[in-house]
Amino acid sequence: MGHPPEPPWHPAPCTPHHRTHGPFPLPPAHPTSQPMAPAATPLPTEPIRGLGVLGRVQPQLWTGNSWGGAGGKSLGAWGLPGPGPAVWHCRLATYTDKLFKLRAGRWEDLLSDEVNRAVASRFAGRSVACVDRAGSGRYAIYIANYANSNLGPHVLLEMDVAASDPARGIVVLTDVAAEAGVNKYTGGRGVAVGPIVSASASDIFCDNENGPNFLFHNQGDGSFVDVAASAGLDDPYQHGRGVALADFNRDGKVDIVYGNWNGPHRLYLQMNTSGRVHFRDIATPKFSMPSPVRTVLAADFDNNQELEVFFNNIAYRGSSANRLFRIIRREHLDPVIEELNPGDAMEPEGRGTGGAVTDFDGDGLLDLILSHGESMAQPLSVFRGTQGAGNNWLRVIPRTRFGAFARGARVVLFTRHSGAHLRIIDGGSGYLCEMEPVAHFGLGRDEASSLEVTWPDGRVVTRAVASGETNSVLEIPYPQGAEGQLPPTSLECGQGFSQHENGRCVDTDECAEFPFVCPREKPLCSNTYGGYRCHSSRRCSRGFEPSEDGTACVAQVAFFGGYPSAGSRLWAWRPPSSLLSLGLGLCLHFYAL
Repeated sequence: MGHPPEPPWHPAPCTPHHRTHGPFPLPPAHPTSQPMAPAATPLPTEPIRGLGVLGRVQPQLWTGNSWGGAGGKSLGAWGLPGPGPAVWHCRLATYTDKLFKLRAGRWEDLLSDEVNRAVASRFAGRSVACVDRAGSGRYAIYIANYANSNLGPHVLLEMDVAASDPARGIVVLTDVAAEAGVNKYTGGRGVAVGPIVSASASDIFCDNENGPNFLFHNQGDGSFVDVAASAGLDDPYQHGRGVALADFNRDGKVDIVYGNWNGPHRLYLQMNTSGRVHFRDIATPKFSMPSPVRTVLAADFDNNQELEVFFNNIAYRGSSANRLFRIIRREHLDPVIEELNPGDAMEPEGRGTGGAVTDFDGDGLLDLILSHGESMAQPLSVFRGTQGAGNNWLRVIPRTRFGAFARGARVVLFTRHSGAHLRIIDGGSGYLCEMEPVAHFGLGRDEASSLEVTWPDGRVVTRAVASGETNSVLEIPYPQGAEGQLPPTSLECGQGFSQHENGRCVDTDECAEFPFVCPREKPLCSNTYGGYRCHSSRRCSRGFEPSEDGTACVAQVAFFGGYPSAGSRLWAWRPPSSLLSLGLGLCLHFYAL
């Protein structure tokens, strides 16, 4: 972009612990990026393949394994007991997937139960996600397998409610991938889950190796249709890896960023043209520069309202430093992509296998944890964010009707001055890892005014955010009871938005509400999300006029008096003598003038 990198971002190393009584103490800053740990709790130095950040809820863990490589490949979660986040990694020597459930005080593998052995995958699982495909509040488990010819398709495991008795520890699982339309054979790699192109239902995006990507659009009944090609996301044979969901230009639509293994990385903005969904790649040459990428993270590390994208690379056939970019929103224009200096988190010799972000110490700044492995043993690295300490923030945790984390939920935070900010509680979050189920908002000097949570079944909760709730964590329970039972409360929706009669904050149509809002030199007004845009009058050929938004020319309603245009015949057929008389009359008339 023509700008030198900013001064180094120096995250300080810290030690991951499971919190039991409030924030745990972090070690002091250290001049190296190596993590510091008490002697009693050394960090592992063996190769680590999977990484996930979990929280508190009825515990269940998922790990995927590889039949063609060494040990565990990925990790996901429905939650952990306890009052704070924990980091789990897995190194398994067996070659079958594991689903752990806490039964009678012991972690036990459900896939080892006799009733579930037939659905335990023995193929190369790369990534895993939780999908509430029908909006029931129950998760199915999506496994991106690396198929071998016609063996090892993608899997979607779901609890058979009729055959299960969770109170007695009996959970019967069944593979519903064929029923749902996702049993594809491909080199599965990354997975991201959320309302990508749906209003509320959970869609699934998979970036794959040796084949096109998938964008499974939820049809509303729990089945899916792949729309990647029509949406411009298929990107065939680019060998996708990590993927993240975010709204980079703050237009209220979900965008997708992912890395391709030694291929061009992508940053796709979602576009809507006449009701047709399409994604457009805005990655700059620096951003798209190929690298041996693993995990891709999108987060606001310094709480300045602008998202950063972190590429976690692996030192494959030589050094390969991690990279950090800031995506700077611009009004009515594509964002500016600016490369930053990741400081100690650069790790040029790191054998990166995964990464995740969370707020370990409760200071409101996101911390970064990286796992390493493959053929070289390296410890976990945990980096503490240090920039943006004076900025405001808010963390939102939606819950399902059962009290679990609401993966797949959509969270919109309305602010007093900077419009609406969107986050997705991603049920998958990339490659070989899984993010925390928390919507983290950096606010800069702004303050939140209200928030809206939409669950995968379409239920919505809106609530005000008091000034005293800034810089805190808010938990939002699922709305029990009949929808609309409580009357809407008065909300401050912030600039560009107003409260609808149903109680929700909606985009204000300034063009309709203020017909003369645009100046004379740009008289044409088109509404945008949280604002409006003024256009100059477009010059059009005779018989055409500018469209309502000024971006195209359309046929005029009438051309001359009484003769229709707009695709119909301009002239009715007349006998030759009549046309000759008409022509002579016009000529004489012009001559007289």
